[in-house]
Amino acid sequence: MNLIYKITLLLFLFSSSLFALDITLNIPIYEPLSKTSNTYISGSSSFFINKSDLIKQENTPVHSILDQESGIKSRSIYGSNSSGSKTTLDIRGMGAQAKSNVLILINGQRLNNIDMSEIDFPSIPRESIDKIEVIKGNAATVLYGDGAIGGAINIITDPTRNYKYSNKIILKSGTFNSKEIIYNNKNKFRKYYLNTFFNHSETDGYRDENEQQQNNFTSELRYPGKKGDHFFALNFSEQIMSTPGDRSQTQLFSNRKGSDTPDDYINSEGGSLIYSTDYKVDENIKLILNSSFRLKNSYSDLQSGSFPSYSDTSLANYQITPRINHKSNFLSKKINYNYGVDIQHAEYKSFRKESENVIPLHIYDAWQSSQSIYVQQTTNISEKFNFGSGIRLQRSKIKINDELNTSAPDYAGWQTEHETYSNQENNYSFNLGADYQAKKSTNIYSRIGTGFRYPNIDDRIGGSGGTSLQLNTQKTQEFEIGLKYNKNNFFYNLSTYIIEGENELAYDTDAFENININSTRRFGIELITKNILSKKIQLKNNFTFAKAKYTSGNQGSYATDFEGKDVPLVPQYSLDSILEYEILDTLKLNSKIKYQDDMRMESDDENFQNSKIPSYVISSVDLFYNYNKFYSSLSINNILDDKYYNYAVASSSTNGSYNAYPEPGREINFTVGIKF
Repeated sequence: MNLIYKITLLLFLFSSSLFALDITLNIPIYEPLSKTSNTYISGSSSFFINKSDLIKQENTPVHSILDQESGIKSRSIYGSNSSGSKTTLDIRGMGAQAKSNVLILINGQRLNNIDMSEIDFPSIPRESIDKIEVIKGNAATVLYGDGAIGGAINIITDPTRNYKYSNKIILKSGTFNSKEIIYNNKNKFRKYYLNTFFNHSETDGYRDENEQQQNNFTSELRYPGKKGDHFFALNFSEQIMSTPGDRSQTQLFSNRKGSDTPDDYINSEGGSLIYSTDYKVDENIKLILNSSFRLKNSYSDLQSGSFPSYSDTSLANYQITPRINHKSNFLSKKINYNYGVDIQHAEYKSFRKESENVIPLHIYDAWQSSQSIYVQQTTNISEKFNFGSGIRLQRSKIKINDELNTSAPDYAGWQTEHETYSNQENNYSFNLGADYQAKKSTNIYSRIGTGFRYPNIDDRIGGSGGTSLQLNTQKTQEFEIGLKYNKNNFFYNLSTYIIEGENELAYDTDAFENININSTRRFGIELITKNILSKKIQLKNNFTFAKAKYTSGNQGSYATDFEGKDVPLVPQYSLDSILEYEILDTLKLNSKIKYQDDMRMESDDENFQNSKIPSYVISSVDLFYNYNKFYSSLSINNILDDKYYNYAVASSSTNGSYNAYPEPGREINFTVGIKF
C-alpha cells in the first residue's frame, strides 16, 4: 500500500465525522479538572481521558493513548516505544527538550527527575488509573510549578471507596517474545481499602541487543473518615534494559534491526512513598495535603560510541504540597479559590567515568530545591461567563560540587578543574482566562499566561566538565483562544495558540554542552472531533498543525544566525483517527490510523540538512472480548509493517549524514484476563 493510498484512507475517515445522526453525545461544555487539583483553569483547552476511555483501549499503553490526542506526541530512542519504557511526551512542539518542558505527575506529585531521564509508564499500574488530566501549554505552571511550559499530564488513581474483595490476573504474550503477567488484588477490612498491583514484563525487543525486563509492585491503602480520606501508596520498580543504539542511513536499509552496541545497558531501581489526605472543614472550605518521597538508582554503561562512559547516579526527591480549596460569594458572584504551597527538594550524586572498573573522572554531589506559593481563582460572573486568574511565586536554589580526578584514564586535560557552583533565583508565572457560553451548545474561551523552567542539575552538568553551569531560566508567554461545540451527536474543540519563548535550553553539539537560545515562536492549531455515527459506532479525530521557529540570534558555537529556522523534532502536521465499533455487547473493535508529517532531526538547528525524518502513516486494530469475569483481547500494531522512525540525530558538519532510531515493525499481542 503506497503513501498516497494511506493518506487518502486517513482523510476519508476524518471527513466521515461531518455526518450526523440525532443521538446525544454527553460531553459537557465546561469540564472541570480533577478532584486532585479541584479547580478549573478558565480559558484553557484542558481535558480528561476518563476510565471508560481507558477501558475501551485496554491493550493500548497509556503513553500511546496520549499520543493519539491533538497536540501530543510520544517518542523513545530505545526501541521500546510500544511498551512505554523511557518515553518522552511532547506537548505543543517543545522538541528535543520536551522531557524537561512537559510535566508528568501522579496525583499531583511530579515524576520528572532532575536527571532529565524519561518516564517509565509501565511502572504506573494501568488498573489503578481513574482518569488522566491533560493541561496544554503553560496554564499548568501556576498549579504545578516550573517545567510545565509545554503542558502537564496528571495521572489520577482510582478514589473508589466501595470495592469488595476481588482478584484479577492478566496474561499477555506477543511478537518479539514479549510476555507480561499482571496481578491485582482489592480487599477491604473494616474501614480500610487495600489495592495491590504486581506486574512482570520481558521482551527481546524489535532490534538486536534490545532485551528489556521490568518488575513493579504497588500497594495503595485508603482509610475513609467522616470528613476526609487518608491515602498511602508504596511502590517499588526495577528495570533492566539493553540499548541497541542508532542506525546510520546505510544501516537503515541494510539491517535496520541490527545493533553495534552489544554491551550497552541502562538499568534502574527505585521506590516511592506517597501520603495524601483531605479534610472538609465545612461546605465551603477543604484542606488538602499531598506529600511524597522517591528514591532512584540508575546505572548506564555505554561503551560502543565515540565517547565511552559509565555513570552511577542516585536521586532522592521530597515533595510536600498543602493547599486550601475555598468557595465564597462576593457581590453575589461565586468564586472558587485554590491557595497552595509547594516545597520540593532533591539530592543528587553521580559518578562519571570511562568504564565500570576504573576510577571516576567526575563525582557530582548536588542538591536542588524550590519553595512556592500560589493562588488560582475562578469567578462565575454570570451563568454564561467565567473569569479566572492565578499567580505563582517560586524561589529556586541549586548547589553543585564537582570533584575532578586528573588521574582518571579518560582525563584529557581540557576538562574543568574542581568547581563549586550555587545559584538562587525568584521567578513567577500568571494566568488570565475567560469562558463565554455564547449558546447552549457553544463555548468560547481564551487565555494569556506565562511559564518558566529553572535549569536543573543535569542541564548544567550533562555537557562537558561543568562548562554550562551558568544557565538562564527559560521563560514563555502564551496566548490561546478556542471554541468548544457540543450538540446532538457531534462535539469539537478547536484551539489556536502562540508561544513566545526566551532563553530556551538546547544542546550545542559542537561544544558538547547545554546553552540558552535567544528566542523562539510556536504557533499551532489543534482540533478534536467526536462523532457518534450510530448507537454502536463512534469516531474520534485529532488534528494538529504546529510551526516552531527560532526568531533571533546566533546560538552557542554555531556560526549561522538561527532566525527563521525550524525547531527540530516538531512535525508540522499530524492526524489521528480512532473508530470504536461495538460489534456485540461482549465484543468491541477499535481501529486507529496515525499520520505524522516530516520534521527536522535533532542537532539540525541550522537547517542545513537536506534530509528530514520522513512522514509516515501507521495503522493498528484492537479486538476486545468481555464475558462475565473473563476477557481477552487481540491487538495488531503497525499492521502494514511500515519501516519508520520518529527520532534521528543529524551531523552538524556533513550534509546527508545522520543516525536514526527505528521504531518497531508489526506487533501482534494477545491478552487473557480473569476476575474472581
